[in-house]
Parts: sequence; structure tokens; C-alpha cells
Amino acid sequence: MPDWRFSCLLVQAAVLLLLSEGEKMCPASCRCEGKIVYCESGIFLDVPENITVSCQGLSLRYNNLLGLLPYQFAHLNQLIWLYLDHNSINTVDALAFHGVRRLKELILSSNKISHLHNNTFSAIPNLRNLDLSYNQLQFVHPGHFYGLRKLQNLHLRSNGLKQIFVRTFLECRSLEFLDLGYNRLRSLTRTTFLGLFKLKELHLEHNQFSRINFFLFPRLTNLQALYLQWNRIRSISQGEHWIWQKLLKLDLSGNDIQTVPVEAVAAWTSLTTISLAGNSWDCRPSICPLMGWLLTIRDTKDISMICSGPKRVQGERVVDAIRNHSMCPDNVTDRKTTKEPTAFTRTIFPFNPLTPTTFIPELQFEHMSFHKIIAGSVALFLSLSLILLVIYVSWRRYPNTMRQLQQHSVNHKRRKKSLKQEQDLNSQLQEYYLSYHSNSETMDSVGNEGRPCTCTISGSIECELELLFGYTTVSFQLSVSTL
Repeated sequence: MPDWRFSCLLVQAAVLLLLSEGEKMCPASCRCEGKIVYCESGIFLDVPENITVSCQGLSLRYNNLLGLLPYQFAHLNQLIWLYLDHNSINTVDALAFHGVRRLKELILSSNKISHLHNNTFSAIPNLRNLDLSYNQLQFVHPGHFYGLRKLQNLHLRSNGLKQIFVRTFLECRSLEFLDLGYNRLRSLTRTTFLGLFKLKELHLEHNQFSRINFFLFPRLTNLQALYLQWNRIRSISQGEHWIWQKLLKLDLSGNDIQTVPVEAVAAWTSLTTISLAGNSWDCRPSICPLMGWLLTIRDTKDISMICSGPKRVQGERVVDAIRNHSMCPDNVTDRKTTKEPTAFTRTIFPFNPLTPTTFIPELQFEHMSFHKIIAGSVALFLSLSLILLVIYVSWRRYPNTMRQLQQHSVNHKRRKKSLKQEQDLNSQLQEYYLSYHSNSETMDSVGNEGRPCTCTISGSIECELELLFGYTTVSFQLSVSTL
């Protein structure tokens, strides 16, 4: 009996020893930091062995994995995040993620996945972030995301998606971020986004929509940002009357929109940022409600909206066309209204096509575009370089000519200076002065005896005269300045 107990104790000790050794194991060519394992060397064709069972984070990015097998990660039941992006995965078994129920983040982007089984992710109901972007999925079905009621972020960008079936996201009740950009979607239905009551940000840019009916989005009551730029949208409709309650940002740039109905503009009561540039705007009076509303939020980016018609205003900015041709009531660019100082608040006013609209005056200046500054700087640099190059070539190829030009310049300056001195001399008056020197303090009589006169010519004439007045000799010195 004691031997049996002793044997049991030995077995237990051996198991504990093996488990303790297993905790310390790290696969070859991997880097382990506590409970985090990084196997990103690019040489793995499969999930490496000997990964510690207490692993909470595993990165297998940038490898050559081809597929995910059933229960492939079941022995890592403590996993919280798993990165499998930038591999060559083309098949994912329906049971691949069974056994990792605690998983909260799964990254499968940049692979070759073209098909998903229903309930593939139902085994990981605690998932918060799922990234399937940059794969080859063309369709998504409701079963693909079944059971993901805690999912908050879903990335499906750049998959070539052609269709989203109805109620696809019905199970994703906690979803806040949905990226469907850069796909081939042509249409949406009213039930496409059914159940997404908490959605805050929706990306639909770079698809192939030709029209948008905002009637598709009324159930997105918490939506704050909607991106529809760079589609082929020509017309916008509103459907039944409803108002965006929390939408703050709307991007419709880079489409073929010509006009927006008054009903749609009136529904944008909460917007603080909108992008409408790069469309084919029809600058007729029908655009007045939109411009009136646009100027109330002072979104300077859209002051550059360009008219595509009618012909007389083609190529002009919409704001300039309205001001120059007075096509809107009260001339929207001259009307003044008060505005709160906060950039994220604005005055909301009802739109009535039968009554004049209140407008904010146009900005006093237009910010210079960055590309214009760069172009101007490059042009200035090239001009200076060309001038310096011409001077250098002339100096190297024609040195005599350069010396002659320099000598000519020096001679010209000398002649100019000489002429100025001559003009100064001509402008002076002749100076005459007389010096009187008395040889005696008294003069009693005047004599008629004359004395010789001496003259010296050295640019002037100086003469000395001595006259005898009685016993007094008077000496005169006469100096005449001449040219």
C-alpha cells in the first residue's frame, strides 16, 4: 500500500515537472515574451509546436500558412489575440477556431480567403475585433457572422465584394465600426444594416454605387460618420421624412452629384463636417438651399466646389457663380448672420423653398493650397538656377566678353562721375575777393606815385597793387577765380 502511494506521488511530481518545463518552452525561430509568442520569421508552413499552453497572444504574421485545420488552436485555450495576416491562407475549416473561446481579436487580413463556412466564428463568441480585409471574398452571408454578438469592429475592405445579403449583420448587435470600402458593391437594401443600432462609423467609399437613398439608413440611430466618397453617385434621394440625430461627418466627394434635394439637406441637422468637392454641380437656383446650409457650417474645404453647368458658369466656383450671377435670393455671399465661435456648433434653420434662406457671408480669404506653394517654390528655384547657369556659361565660354562688359561698366561709371563734377563746377559762381593791408596807422596825404603790379596765373589770377597815399603805402591783393 505505501509503495502504491509513493508511486502516485512520483507520477504527480513528473507531471508537474513536465508542465513546468512546458511553461518555459519557446519554439525555435520564435520570440517569447512572457505569455506572448512571436513567430514572424517567414519560414513557418504550419502552426509551430511546443508553444506554451498558457500563451495569451500568438503572432504568425508574414509566414507561408496555406490553410487552417479543425481544432488547430484548441490546445491554446488561453489565447486572447491571434494574428494570422500576410500569409497564403485560402481555406478555413468550419472548426478551425473551436477551443479558443476566450479569443477577443482575430486578424486574417492579406490572405487568399475566398470562401467562409457558416458558423465559422460562432465558436469564439467573445470576439471584439475581426479583420478580413484584403482577401478574395465576393459574398457575405448572415451565417458568416452568426454568434458574434460582442463584435465591435469588422473590417471587410478590399475583398471585391459584389453583394451583401439581407440581414448579414443581424447578429452583430454591438458593432460600432464597419468597413466595406474598396469593393464592388452596386446596391444596398433597407435590411442590409438591420440590427446595427450601435454602429458609429460606416465606410462605403470606393464602391460602384450610382444612387443613394438615405432611406436605407434610418435604423442607424447612433451613426456619427458616413463615408461615400469616390463612388459613381449621380442622384441622392431621401425617401420618407426623418432626421439624422447624431451624424457628424458625411463625405460625398469625388462622385457625379449635380444637386441635392431640399429634403435631404434639411435632414442634416447634426452635421459639423461635410465634403462635397469633386462633383458635377449644376449651378442653378436649385443649389441655393444646399449652399445656404453649407455656409452655415463654414466648411472651407467645400468652398472649392466647381460648377459643371450651365455653360455660362462652367469651371467657376459655386460660391463665385452664385455671387456674380445673383442666382440665389438675397445674394448668399453678401448676407450677414451671427455665428457661434465654436467650430463644432451651428445654427439650424428650417428649409422652405418658398421663403428666403439665411446665409453666412463668404470667407474673406482663401487658403492657398499646399501644392500651389510647392509649385511656386519649384518654379522660383528653377528660374534662379537658369539665371546662374547662363552667367556661369557666359563666364566660362566668353571670358573676354565678360571682361569687356566689366571694363565698359567701369568706364561708364567714371564718365558719369566726371560729368557730375563738371556740372558742379559750372554751377559755381566766380569768386572775387580783395585784401587790404595798411603799412601805417595814419594817412595824411594822397600821392600819385605808382608801384608795379604782379600777377600769377594758376587756375586763378592774383594781382598785388601798391599805391602810395601820402606817406602811407596801401597794398591790394586781387584774386579772380576762372575756369
